[in-house]
Amino acid sequence: MIIKSVKNGNYLIAVSGLETEGFEVSSLLGSINELSNETGITLQLFDSSLIATWEHLFFSALNALKAFNYGKNISNNLSVECLLYTSGQRQISIAVKNFGVNAETKDIGIILIGDDINLLQEVFKKILLITKGSENDAVLSINSKDKFEKIRNFFQITEIELKTICGSDEWTSCIEALIKYCIERSSLLVLQK
Repeated sequence: MIIKSVKNGNYLIAVSGLETEGFEVSSLLGSINELSNETGITLQLFDSSLIATWEHLFFSALNALKAFNYGKNISNNLSVECLLYTSGQRQISIAVKNFGVNAETKDIGIILIGDDINLLQEVFKKILLITKGSENDAVLSINSKDKFEKIRNFFQITEIELKTICGSDEWTSCIEALIKYCIERSSLLVLQK
């Protein structure tokens, strides 16, 4: 789990990846909502298949926090706002369909937002128990051409855009370019009407 302090230390954003054997979606979401309500920790789960590294999740959470702080939020719920920023979509239904956990999800991305590092770690441990999962941040990585193309297509990143930033045909350079574009698409959500 990666934890970063933001906004002069007022908030902590934690992101992580999990591997699971699968779960019953409504039961999982009910338990997660209950955990969030009990602890006051904002949390959001994602199907990791469109997540472009931990940075994608971190900057999405940061942008969601900024949107709330400046009154530019789309939704009335910070966890939903994180989902919208991660997806780069203003439509909740599109964000849920593409980034929400579902019956086929095995690999999960997580965002946790709070102000107490010990509580964030405690909530994360409870999520591991609820999902019967194990921490594996590698599920957030772009580790295959299929995932690369799936992300590129979803965010409608053209070959020209990639080559502009990529600078070479080297795989790692192209992955870094794709990550930058995903973060950029997320950041630009506030400007969409």
